[in-house]
Amino acid sequence: MLRSGGRRFVGYNLLLLAGGAIVLLMIVSAAFIFSSRSQLHATESLKAARVDRLVLEFISDLVDAETAQRGFIITGKEAYLQPYEDALGQLAKDTADLRLRAAEVDEGKAIAPQSVEELIRLGQDRLDLISQNLAAFRSGQVDKLQLVPALDRGKLIMDQIRQKGAAIREIAASVRIARAAAMRDAAFMLTTMISLGVAMIVVLTAGATMVMIRHIRQIDEARRDLIDINQELESRVRERTEAVMRTNDELQRYAYIVSHDLRAPLVNIIGFTAELESATERLTSYVRKVDGDPADPDRKDALVAVDEEIPEALGFIRSSMKRMDSLINEILKLSRAGRRVLEPVPLDMQNLVSECVDSIRQRFAEAGAEVGIEGRLPDVISDRSALQQIFTNLLDNATKYLKDERPGKITVRGRLERASAVFEVEDNGRGIAEADFERIFELFRRAGTQDRPGDGIGLAHTRMLARRLGGDVSVKSDGETGTTFIVTIARDLVLRMGRNET
Repeated sequence: MLRSGGRRFVGYNLLLLAGGAIVLLMIVSAAFIFSSRSQLHATESLKAARVDRLVLEFISDLVDAETAQRGFIITGKEAYLQPYEDALGQLAKDTADLRLRAAEVDEGKAIAPQSVEELIRLGQDRLDLISQNLAAFRSGQVDKLQLVPALDRGKLIMDQIRQKGAAIREIAASVRIARAAAMRDAAFMLTTMISLGVAMIVVLTAGATMVMIRHIRQIDEARRDLIDINQELESRVRERTEAVMRTNDELQRYAYIVSHDLRAPLVNIIGFTAELESATERLTSYVRKVDGDPADPDRKDALVAVDEEIPEALGFIRSSMKRMDSLINEILKLSRAGRRVLEPVPLDMQNLVSECVDSIRQRFAEAGAEVGIEGRLPDVISDRSALQQIFTNLLDNATKYLKDERPGKITVRGRLERASAVFEVEDNGRGIAEADFERIFELFRRAGTQDRPGDGIGLAHTRMLARRLGGDVSVKSDGETGTTFIVTIARDLVLRMGRNET
């Protein structure tokens, strides 16, 4: 039910997200479209305003030229002609700009080129008349009274220029007004689109909120159910854990009792073997002293028995007793280690591993192996004795199975992973086949060529200790170029023991 509700929740949210994305896309698209339109209208309005300004400047230049003419004719002073000279230069520039800007308004569709050319022609006629008047006055051919009619003709031309300029300005003004109205319409449409988009987003947000509230309620109900289930599960796990611990304690006690009971008959066997050896020596001495025919086959068989067969058999018995005694001692050691109370303390793992290396450094020297710690090992809170046994076993095991044809190299490294500390002991020895990855941790089981001393107990002991420390030991290898043992333990054994996880 919770999984089905989760799928529906995800589906609803995806649908709402898709709707929100579409709305945002619409708003962004509308903003882009209407802002582009507004920019276009603003540009066209600015072009029309420029034409209006240029017409005014064109007329102003002509007025300045006419004023300068009048001042010169009245006073006869050349200084009054300076505005006329300035107007001539500025008028040429304004004329070129007016042609260019008028052609840009609405791509030349708003202001007819003929109107602009007519205005420019009238302006040129007015300048020509002013130039003729000035030339005639300077030559003395006419007096001031004779110039009055010419000035009147100039006034008529200026009136025409003003009318033509007013017509062009009126067209430019109409363009500005139309573009301003279009800009207002675009702004209104954009505002409307944004308002609608915001309203739709509000609706989608409200829908998402309702879906989320409903899903949260379902999660709360599921969490309460899960708490009840966990409590029941924890109770069952606790019961089974206690049962397993009791069974484990019983197995350890059984192993201890069996090992202890095996030692008594072993001691008897050792004692009787010593008596047999003593009796064999006396029997051998007696057989050699007894006179007899050297060619007698029975005598020869007796001599072979007391000289070779019996000592050989006793030797096999003694070596088997030593191995059995060693195995019993290891079983007792495992049993004691399993029953030993752990004592978690803060540990500097860098120093602890260095101490383990120093304790068997002679072994490394004999094997020609180089041992190093890579980086800084993480500190933990754990049992010192157990960790010393773990790393000593792994380092000794790595040294034992190095290859003679290449220099041995053993590396120890470590890292933290959440509540665990992970350590690796890597060597470049003979490696372990994948099929033997678990077998090597079984009691009295070994893998590969049996050309090294050992009882097949060390790795089993190592795994048992690691598991008591809240972790485990695993191995990885390609079977040829080396082996890496991975030791995982609780970062804080006190915390783990407080939760009854060890």
